[in-house]
Amino acid sequence: MPITYLDAPSGLPVEAKSKLVKDIYGALHEAYPFPDDVRIFLREWPAESVSQDGKLESEPARPVFMMHVPEGVNLEAKRKMLKGINAAVAEAYHLPKFMIFIQEYPLERVALDGDLHSDNKARVDAQKKAYGG
Repeated sequence: MPITYLDAPSGLPVEAKSKLVKDIYGALHEAYPFPDDVRIFLREWPAESVSQDGKLESEPARPVFMMHVPEGVNLEAKRKMLKGINAAVAEAYHLPKFMIFIQEYPLERVALDGDLHSDNKARVDAQKKAYGG
């Protein structure tokens, strides 16, 4: 269920974007193997649309990665995942100060097609098995 957003400078070639999302997916999927529904939205920002310290076009946008993920992944798996995501973004953009924000949700705060994940016994059991809960 990881839903992610990468805000980054515009201009990365399609081949580099393909490698980037493949590498990010690998890091996310290892930490969150169930279900296999990882979404990565790339949001590109031209310099004239980014302010750093109150100045437009002062430097390329520093990438920021936001993740909406289920609760339950252990700390070591998160550390490994974050290193993998950071390495993928650093390779693609060669920019400093890359931030990652993690927003975790219990299953009773996520719905699919109008039904709470916490009401889906198969989902609850599979997540417990996958995350060691």
